[in-house]
Amino acid sequence: MSPEGASKTMAARLWPCLVALLFSTSTAAAERIASLNLCVDQLLLDWVDHERIVSVTWLSANEHYRRAALPEHVTLNRGHAEELLGLEPDLVLVGQYGGGRAAARLRQLGVPVVTIPDAHNLAQLQQQLQALAAELDDNAELLRQAGRLGQILQQPRPAELLSAMILSANNLTYGSGMLEHELLERAGFRNLAADPDGGEGGQLQRVMLEQVIAAEPELLVLYGGEQTFALAHLAARHPVIRRYVDSGRVFTLPAELGFCPALVAADVLEKLRQKRESLVEQQ
Repeated sequence: MSPEGASKTMAARLWPCLVALLFSTSTAAAERIASLNLCVDQLLLDWVDHERIVSVTWLSANEHYRRAALPEHVTLNRGHAEELLGLEPDLVLVGQYGGGRAAARLRQLGVPVVTIPDAHNLAQLQQQLQALAAELDDNAELLRQAGRLGQILQQPRPAELLSAMILSANNLTYGSGMLEHELLERAGFRNLAADPDGGEGGQLQRVMLEQVIAAEPELLVLYGGEQTFALAHLAARHPVIRRYVDSGRVFTLPAELGFCPALVAADVLEKLRQKRESLVEQQ
């Protein structure tokens, strides 16, 4: 083989490796990150240097979701590829659902787009954190939160279970197969709304306040909602609720658990365990 032919053969062999190296380097060192997903918005804003964020969805400007003031330089998008192209992101993060058309178009145009899985249970939550860690290089806060969650999940479940029931806005309660149910179980509570046969049929149920009271849970768990669902409103509606409040047998789940559990799951699990311990001491 001639020297020229040998050179071309070597170049052909090295090119795929070089492309892979360039791609992995550009993804790991992404300095202009955009998001097409509300939960990813929040994780970026909480865990990533704001100078690296170029765009988040318009929903993150809503006070219901916003945890802090948005950086002035961050552009709000409505899920259109054209909005992001001008910002020249070197990494776009999208969820499993929503933003699919924009993500497909961006990929066609050569923009690196990565799908981050949604999380509706603890196993999926760990997968979501792993997927983010792979894209955000050695992000200290992400690794800390993932480590905390993993450490808590490795702890043995308490042998003595206390009963609990979740009451959310619109008289909803959460049964088996849901993240909220898993958190209660992991913390040492027996969810009174769970399907006794372990099935998935009772995931979301409507329940009257009187039914919750009749079930006599040892812990009443309140969950987000409108201002009319405030604790004071419930206490005024029924004297039994006032007794729950006065005896400290109430726990409130943060609203973030409903739209981005990665932000608060470790804290919720830790605090639920502490709450259980305090209830056991009161007995």
